[in-house]
Amino acid sequence: MAERLKIDGTELNTFFRDLKRAQESFTALQKVLRTPGVNGLGTDDLDKACDRFQEDWHYGAKEIAEQIGELTDITKKAKDDFHEVDVALEKALEKARRKSGNK
Repeated sequence: MAERLKIDGTELNTFFRDLKRAQESFTALQKVLRTPGVNGLGTDDLDKACDRFQEDWHYGAKEIAEQIGELTDITKKAKDDFHEVDVALEKALEKARRKSGNK
C-alpha cells in the first residue's frame, strides 16, 4: 500500500522550475511595462489607451509574479509535509510488521 502513496519528486521539481521561470517572465514583463512607451505613433486616444494598458498590465504582472511565488512556497511546503508524513508512515508500518513477526 505504501508504494502507491509515493509522490514523484522529479515531476514536482520540474513544476517548481516552471513556476520559477513563469515568475521571472512576469517580473521581466513588469519591468518592461514600467518604462514609458512610445507616444505620438497614433492618435491621442490610441496613446491614452496604450498608457492605460501599460499601467493595468504593469500592476497585473506584478500581482501574478507575487502569486506564483506564493504558490511555489505553498507547494514546496506541501511536498515537505507529505514527505514527513510518508517517512512517519513507513516507520509505523515497519514497527507494526516487526511486532507481528513478519519480516
